[in-house]
Amino acid sequence: MHRRSFLIFTALVLILVLIAANCSKSKKSKPFFLPGTGTGTGTGGLVGMVMVDPDSARWLVYNKDDNGDGKPDPFYMCGPGDPEGFLYRGTRNADGTRSGDQMTLINKMKGTGANCIYLMAIRSHGGDGGATENPFEGSDPANPLDQDILDQWETWFTEMDDNGIVIYFFFYDDAINVAGNLGWPLVGGNLHSREKYFIEGIVNEFEHHKHLIWCVMEEVQEMGADHLAHASKIAETIRTADDNDHLIAVHQLGGLTFLFPDDPNIDQFAIQYNESTAALLHSGCLTAWNSANGRYSINMSEAAGWGTGATARQKNWACAMGGAYVMVYGMDIVSTSVSDLEDCGRLVSFMESTNFNEMAPHDELAHGGTQYVLAKPGDSYIAYASSLAGEIGLKSMTAGTYYFKWFDCATGTAVEQNDVTVNSGDQTWTTPGGIGAEVAVYINRSGG
Repeated sequence: MHRRSFLIFTALVLILVLIAANCSKSKKSKPFFLPGTGTGTGTGGLVGMVMVDPDSARWLVYNKDDNGDGKPDPFYMCGPGDPEGFLYRGTRNADGTRSGDQMTLINKMKGTGANCIYLMAIRSHGGDGGATENPFEGSDPANPLDQDILDQWETWFTEMDDNGIVIYFFFYDDAINVAGNLGWPLVGGNLHSREKYFIEGIVNEFEHHKHLIWCVMEEVQEMGADHLAHASKIAETIRTADDNDHLIAVHQLGGLTFLFPDDPNIDQFAIQYNESTAALLHSGCLTAWNSANGRYSINMSEAAGWGTGATARQKNWACAMGGAYVMVYGMDIVSTSVSDLEDCGRLVSFMESTNFNEMAPHDELAHGGTQYVLAKPGDSYIAYASSLAGEIGLKSMTAGTYYFKWFDCATGTAVEQNDVTVNSGDQTWTTPGGIGAEVAVYINRSGG
């Protein structure tokens, strides 16, 4: 072979290898992001979609760069962890659709900044719903998916997606033994043909939405004795079917130990942790964060007795400062005050104005009246206090010039300070006027 022909042949082989690598789907193969443009999608990704941070599996980002810093923009989620029967609210019509208040609930959330709804596809067959709460023709899983039902879901999902509200989509409710109740056991280690049809059909129908997170099942241990293998195979099937590589989560019974820490197709632990105080929830998030060890993100998706008003707000912030996303169990939207939804939205807005996705919990840096800390030490920090006494502060600061954004967590009032000189060592700062005792401050080193 001539040298020139050999070089051309070698180049072609390398190109084919690179194409094959890009086409393979795994936990480490995420939607491609073009730094600085906000327009590229590469293989699979939708511009603006919620996805795993390519630089850190512990956080999520948008597949866009609106601020032009060459990095995907940070995504934060805080909002309703209910109503799980959202898709089946209202009177069932002859064609399987519902005459319900779904659009009213979505409209109530618009403008509040609260940005998720927790909902489920199958609630019949052992779940918490009635016999008709599934998306099949005649409510029979042996039949095809009902296109009328899916088309109505699409109407709601489009409205959610257009308004930045995450469709947190569970395939199964709790207590559904998929093999026993639906007749869909694993067959030779693979999904039953009917379950495969269901999973792939749902994914193909809704994968075009940007604000979408798949969740295999609520309380996955109740899937059956083979729940580990079964849930893993469902996640693999979702990953293979989803052309846009959306995030995949699993929800469990109460506890902080994730059953799928190294599954290449599972990206988030949807935690159930029924503790009653903000301090205990924060501590639990820290435990889960440390156990994750950068392998997946954590979502405090269910904790009983969350409360309302200041109690709920402070729990939201305690979880956020522990490295978790937040879905509020019992926040059913219909009976939720607009102010509680706005509290969620204020947390989202603040977090997304920072580079929190480059940080980790560092409570050991708390000084003065600071309660909790997220930090990229030496570069950027978020310090928080639920009831500040004295001055907020941080330990072991690196000397330099910093940008400060003070935030009143109760009102949303923000005060920005540029070119603040900070000395090295342990430091405290005086809260500016207009900022109350429930406060967070984002501190970012200039040029950092």
